[in-house]
Amino acid sequence: MYGLVGSCSDVVMVNSSWTLNHILSLWRTGACTSLVYPPCDVQTFLDIPLEVEKSTSEYSIVSIGQFRPEKDHPLQIRAFAKLLKEKRVGQQPSLKLILIGGCRNQQDEERVNNLKCLCEELDVSDDVMFRINIPFEELKRHLAEATIGLHTMWNEHFGIGVVECMAAGTVILAHNSGGPKLDIVVPHEGRVTGFLAEDEDSYAETMAFIFSLSPEKRLEIRENARRSVHRFSDQHFEETFLSSVEPLFK
Repeated sequence: MYGLVGSCSDVVMVNSSWTLNHILSLWRTGACTSLVYPPCDVQTFLDIPLEVEKSTSEYSIVSIGQFRPEKDHPLQIRAFAKLLKEKRVGQQPSLKLILIGGCRNQQDEERVNNLKCLCEELDVSDDVMFRINIPFEELKRHLAEATIGLHTMWNEHFGIGVVECMAAGTVILAHNSGGPKLDIVVPHEGRVTGFLAEDEDSYAETMAFIFSLSPEKRLEIRENARRSVHRFSDQHFEETFLSSVEPLFK
């Protein structure tokens, strides 16, 4: 029924290459289907100054996303715990994981409590910070100070949070699936824009690799990621949206 109704459409817009393949296989509307990336307010984050990281006693890893099951926050905590465990004793600087997100209801609040219990179980409570329903300016500040932006949702159709992390100047580490894999964390002008991982081990290993890079090399990746996100701007959305609906007015 879903495929039949979809096949009657005159104009179809999808938000990522993953969604495009999914819709084409079900609706078979290739002639009238367009890829239109969702509008991301990248300019707000591009305004954050970008420079070589200064020597510090603490680096932060930031995750942005509502506290919903599909965001897979437990994977982030387990991978972070593994990273800390494998870090050489006495190695500096220290690391912090900051989980930023919204709680919609009591179920989400219970989910956060369960995540805090997981932190206690893995003995990382002192190293994980929960920031819930925070003001936008505080979100920007955390992103401006972070070294890594973390994303762990499997087969997310697009991933606006991933784009925001890249625009803010973090080194993104996203899930190797869906929109992040096919559209966002892809080479730009032949250069790396970020990294992908799939499980606890690969996330921990990739975070360790990112921290092993020189500040200058990380800056190079961050700058290239920033240049790549202009294709997700409000202006680009307007252009592709109008181009997609133009056949309706002929």
